[in-house]
Amino acid sequence: MQTIASISGHRPTVSVALAAYNGAEYIAGQLQSLLKQTQVPDEIVISDDSPDDRTWAAVKPFLTHPQVVYLRNNNPPGIAGNFANALQHCRGEYIFLCDQDDVWLSGKVERLAGELASSPELDGVFCNSLLVNSNLQPLKTTLFEVRKFTSQAQKQLLNAGALELFLKRVPLSGHNTAFKRRWLEKLLPFPELAPFYPDTWIALTIAAAGKWKALNEIHTHYRVHQNNQSSPRSAQWTAAGKARKNQAPLRNALLAEEILQRNPENIAPPAQAQLQQFIEHHSIRSKYAPMRLIRSWQIFREYCSGRYDLYSNGIKSAIADCIWY
Repeated sequence: MQTIASISGHRPTVSVALAAYNGAEYIAGQLQSLLKQTQVPDEIVISDDSPDDRTWAAVKPFLTHPQVVYLRNNNPPGIAGNFANALQHCRGEYIFLCDQDDVWLSGKVERLAGELASSPELDGVFCNSLLVNSNLQPLKTTLFEVRKFTSQAQKQLLNAGALELFLKRVPLSGHNTAFKRRWLEKLLPFPELAPFYPDTWIALTIAAAGKWKALNEIHTHYRVHQNNQSSPRSAQWTAAGKARKNQAPLRNALLAEEILQRNPENIAPPAQAQLQQFIEHHSIRSKYAPMRLIRSWQIFREYCSGRYDLYSNGIKSAIADCIWY
């Protein structure tokens, strides 16, 4: 199918997918920032999972704008299902992911959409974000700094592609990401894993067979507060313990298996080999013995394979596996 741009010479259309849940306090400010963009999105799809009408009341004044589409879920599908519902209703050629409580700087859509339009080979793009508190006061750090997406890692993404980098640590977050519509058929429906992180799934699925680009430019004020669905600032050891409790290694392995099953014809052999090694590493991690002495030997053996450094957080992940079971 030809795009709008190829038929008429006009720019490709842009959809914003916004999953809302108890968002009454901040969502109006976010919608204002979307509608004040230098390139206003062609549609803003809001899927609302809230148990009451307060989010609806905050959104209602914006329904006079033809771009705003509001979907109320009578049977709330949960975080992942809510987000998937928003994506399913997006009709634009470029799809932007959006949190309900952030603020976008005015040139974000134009800048990221321009990058996607600049190269037929480019599949997704993500930018940096400034972390702010609930009152939008800067916290003096950026998302790239929190995710340890260093200048060296940015060069690696540019020169070697995203998959190797993302299999170790995904530097992007849903709120600062845009991708081309052609990927929706590979991304939806979301895998039935719990907990499930849509931004990780999107990042790895596209990285396995497509091309990502990073912009080290601030285009979002990412609000950090006690009601965040996720936080980029969790302490490493706390995060490691929580990950073990939530069976993260098994979930990682199943996620990579799903990527291979959905898109085998488009994933090059080297990328398939990387995914297989990732699966093997996390499958082994998910089966460690409960007895610490035996588990320590298993961890040592896996650490010697080098895969902890490639597909986990190196020695820190190995130590965490020794401590938590």
